Amino acid sequence: MDAETRSEYERIVNHLARTLRSERSLQGLSRYELAQRAQLSERYLAQLESGAANPSLTVLTRLAGALKISLLRLLDLAELATPTEAEYLIERLRSRMASTRHGVALVGLRGAGKTTLGRLLAERLGWQFLRLTELIITRAQIPLDELFSLGGDAAFRRLELESLEQLVETGTEGLVVEIGGGLVTNRPAYELLRRQLTTVWLSTSPEEHMQRVVAQGDLRPMHGNARAMEELRAILNERTPMYELAHLHLSTSHQSVTESLEALEVLLREHLAEALPSNKRPDAHRNGIDNIEAARA
Repeated sequence: MDAETRSEYERIVNHLARTLRSERSLQGLSRYELAQRAQLSERYLAQLESGAANPSLTVLTRLAGALKISLLRLLDLAELATPTEAEYLIERLRSRMASTRHGVALVGLRGAGKTTLGRLLAERLGWQFLRLTELIITRAQIPLDELFSLGGDAAFRRLELESLEQLVETGTEGLVVEIGGGLVTNRPAYELLRRQLTTVWLSTSPEEHMQRVVAQGDLRPMHGNARAMEELRAILNERTPMYELAHLHLSTSHQSVTESLEALEVLLREHLAEALPSNKRPDAHRNGIDNIEAARA
């Protein structure tokens, strides 16, 4: 970015920050209240009001709606363009946002196929694959076992929500995100997830959950625990009502990776209509599935 462009950018961002602070003050809203209305974190709103954040159009639209003002007024483009030009710009931005690709989040217990299907789906769509757990580890800067030892489940759930907020604030278009199995018990995080991404619950039987986890080389569920299957059933029964709140549901029980991937893509295309890119199946993708199927055999 050259010096002139940087100066113009900083002027716009700082002007937006002043407008936000002014409108919030005029309406007698606390930063917390506006953040709740706009479905943003209070921390991120503070960054916007200080001119330290670069908001997406989605964020700007939510803020305008929360303040009950037009997007044109929030951006206050009068200094940058004539009213007619500004209105035209806003309409173009809105049109672009309406045609933006949606993000997808895969939820469910370990062993349902979230990692395998998530990576393959992202490859097929030409999207990016992310694991929320990896974002949490990056944010915590310590291994998960140490995080649980130091702060327990409460510390993990707090970082889980903060990591999800950060992901949402930086944009979720063109993403396939694998979500930890327990996030559905974190109500604020699960509500945010369902507002911002198309959620798909991947399920299978308790027996297949256990078989797949063990087949991946993880013997912890069975190690020294004769009641592992009973506990798995209890967890699944407890979380099923929450998993059922996902937008879509796909059972991978008794299905090959290929069959599950095909069914997942059909399910998403029916739900998202034209939001997904054209289906492309390069040889490299086909070979990737064949390799996974061979490893399972």
